[in-house]
Amino acid sequence: MRHLRLPAFPLPTAEIDLISGTISDLQAGYQEGRFSASDVAAACLARIAQLEPYLNAFISVNMALMDDAAQIDAERRAGVRKGPLHGVPIVIKDNMNVAGVRTTAGYAGFASDDRVLDPARGIFNGIDLVPERDASVVARLKQAGALIVGKSNLPDFGLDGLRSDSSYNGDTLNPYDARFAPGASSTGSAAAVAVGFGIASLGTDTAGSILFPASAQSLVGLKPSFGMVPIDGVFPGLSSHHDVAGPIARTVADVAILMDILAGPTPADPRTARHAGKPDFAAALNADAFRGARIGLFEPGQWAPDLHPAIAEHYRRMTGVLSGLGAELVPVVFADTDWRARWESRTSFVVTNSYLAGVDAYLGALGGSNPSSRAAFRERAGFEIGVATTAPLHGLLSSAAINVGADDDAMIAVIAQADALRTQYEAILRDKGIDALFFPRSVNPLPDIGGDTLAYLGDQIVGTEINEMGLPVVTVPAGFLKDRRPIAVDIVGPAIDTDAAILAFAYAFEQATRLRRAPVLPDEQPTS
Repeated sequence: MRHLRLPAFPLPTAEIDLISGTISDLQAGYQEGRFSASDVAAACLARIAQLEPYLNAFISVNMALMDDAAQIDAERRAGVRKGPLHGVPIVIKDNMNVAGVRTTAGYAGFASDDRVLDPARGIFNGIDLVPERDASVVARLKQAGALIVGKSNLPDFGLDGLRSDSSYNGDTLNPYDARFAPGASSTGSAAAVAVGFGIASLGTDTAGSILFPASAQSLVGLKPSFGMVPIDGVFPGLSSHHDVAGPIARTVADVAILMDILAGPTPADPRTARHAGKPDFAAALNADAFRGARIGLFEPGQWAPDLHPAIAEHYRRMTGVLSGLGAELVPVVFADTDWRARWESRTSFVVTNSYLAGVDAYLGALGGSNPSSRAAFRERAGFEIGVATTAPLHGLLSSAAINVGADDDAMIAVIAQADALRTQYEAILRDKGIDALFFPRSVNPLPDIGGDTLAYLGDQIVGTEINEMGLPVVTVPAGFLKDRRPIAVDIVGPAIDTDAAILAFAYAFEQATRLRRAPVLPDEQPTS
């Protein structure tokens, strides 16, 4: 594990709640003059200096953060108000480009250090990838006045089951208990929010990598509809039809505020063209959203096997909450259709050729003196970015058939198949008048970090299928099991572009339950 070397920063001079505070709380403090952006930045850095050696949430911290905060203070003194994110500290995942800052995607080969990086892979020296341009999501945060605190840890290329064991930077721990798996590849982003390194963060999701870290760390995470949020300037997973970027925060309201900034089409990402505009996410929040709504429930055998007894008992209590909020619960949505048979008969490919073409496109867009393709990278670094380095991708997708060398025609067929399945899914829910699905996050409790966390990805109820169809999902804290493992529920959209509607349901559930608790870290144990 690599520990960041942080210079001495000034200690904060104001009381700032970075543990349970929200975006609105921060803006209220600014408005009332209780603290400045410089105070907030100093508080974040002090928190990082205290806890980062234990958690390992970051790959890099923004060393110009105090200068950025001073600029925001100057803007505010001049009467400039850029909106709800002005002066809000945000952490981004280190597969997202920030102009002038190295992107590692967690991989030792994307870092030029004078040491043996990964002897097992024969990587002895890498190449720094320093993009000339911000990813669109980063540019939108900057335009909104957010403070970019740093870039969070992730496993190589985002592929490592329910942990973030990076070849460059090692493991990120779950702040609730180091024994627990911390969630999939956006773990560093989630941990940073859970412990107060920032108010919110950005993650990416190919097969559960926003939803699992949020659920494992008692946070709210939204996997948006495919194309709702641009992913240009983000190192690809399956960017043709799986990958999304989205927010992780402590409250649904904060997720909605972030989506109001992040969502919307841009010429930089053709995938966003499928959405003519975007909803007003924050305005759509409604504490009474469940009243009169028809909500589909978990059906064993349709999305996953039966539930572990502890999960089943907890889920029963959570569905009781929905009944109390006025929802009509619908126990059979798919079991009386041919949905499962059609899903299992599909051909799902791990299309390595298409994936590697995406890597080439990413490298080609970096600009400057960066390698412009995998071939150019190999010439300079002496090793390949190829099938061996991306092998974990194969384990992330449940499939009827896997074709590791599939070509572009096969990829087009897979996407068409997913679109047809989504059309059927939407028709089933529309015909039955279903407004959303409500599931446990997984059929089993969160595993230990030392277990087979890659296999546990297959235990999630909402995962590969939803990603392939491009549907939105929000995960919401639902308390803790008896052994203190966090547990969460997922709310799944009835169709693509229903992101705002499921956030409204999530808000109603959150306001009725308020089941999130902040972690108690080793140096913060309560005294008896």
